[in-house]
Amino acid sequence: MPDLPATPPDDDALDPRTSTRSTPSADDPEQSVDAAHTSRPARPARRTVLTAAVPAAAAVVGLTALTAPRPASLGEPAGDEQLTDALAPHLGGHRRVAAILVEDGQARVAGFGTGEGAELEGSEFEIGSVSKTFTGALLAVAVERGELATETTVAEVLGAEAEGSAIADVILAELATHSSGLPRLASAAAGGGSILAGLLRKDPYRGRDAQQVIADALDETPSGRGEHAYSNLAVALEGQLLATAANTDYATLLTERILEPLGMTSTYAPITAENLRETARRGHGTSGLRQGMWTMDGSAPAGGIRSTPADMTRYLTAMIDGSAPGAEAATEVLFEENEASSTAMNWFLEDFGSGQPITWHNGMTGGYAAFVGWDPSSGRGLALLSDTARSLDELAVGVLTGEVAL
Repeated sequence: MPDLPATPPDDDALDPRTSTRSTPSADDPEQSVDAAHTSRPARPARRTVLTAAVPAAAAVVGLTALTAPRPASLGEPAGDEQLTDALAPHLGGHRRVAAILVEDGQARVAGFGTGEGAELEGSEFEIGSVSKTFTGALLAVAVERGELATETTVAEVLGAEAEGSAIADVILAELATHSSGLPRLASAAAGGGSILAGLLRKDPYRGRDAQQVIADALDETPSGRGEHAYSNLAVALEGQLLATAANTDYATLLTERILEPLGMTSTYAPITAENLRETARRGHGTSGLRQGMWTMDGSAPAGGIRSTPADMTRYLTAMIDGSAPGAEAATEVLFEENEASSTAMNWFLEDFGSGQPITWHNGMTGGYAAFVGWDPSSGRGLALLSDTARSLDELAVGVLTGEVAL
């Protein structure tokens, strides 16, 4: 665990979809704050961080001496040399990084500070809100199996438990597209405890299990339903409803329906710190200080998965060619905001100016950042994983649109 008081969630992240929306912090389950609307960026300035709250300025000032910046040094390159040469100039402020590039169905893997070969492929990273895409895949699988529909309501899954709740008639499609009207974080979980956890560089989601997350959501009153407003609570509830409908828990459902069929044996949702594997490592905030590992307990469906370059290669390749369980999650559009931006089942589809929509999601926890996406028209895909909570979005979109030469 950290030996110094933690830095607050390092910076406010933007809504994963566009900076014309609310701004979560680095990845979304981790931290997000509403911000004034700005003009649509050329890149996704929408880092979705799971930061639970932005601490008060006074508290931050009080910890200044303990959170002074620690210079980052990008680790030694490994793997595909052409890829490391192309990416290194864009990775200032990062330390340990893994990159997977897929072209014509073939993957190239590179890393920095990861070691070579099996060590590179087995390096474990928190993937933050990229976890939401796995929850989307679970929804698609449940629909395909006839267990649920995207129009299934909260009440239809929970029965009497949802009686009297203002979200009883919210449907799964709304949860999967951030249009349910639920807040970014549960009101009951966004108080002083989350702020203190951020200051202490610990997981701000710990201690609220699946049943508590469901109860928290049922206590909310939707606001702005039908409009896009990034919500970690909504996706956490989505995942827990899927598990409830299948009479199991989220981690087991994820393993049985997505991870095992893809051979992703090194990917898992630990749920609590006791289930972390020996391969788990703490990441770094943008200040350079080490952060506590996030397992996110009942909010794991929104950002609690850990994975490796080898496994993310399997996932990305199978999503691109459509062979992954629940691959329809990335293609079945459930919410259209405008002609350039829409949402499938927890995947964003957006034209960043190239004339072709990119399918993508990003993520950030207290000490990690991630991006996974591809251009369906070309088949080029990219996954970037870093153990520093610093956005990878601009670089990733540049690679996918061809603006960053490889």
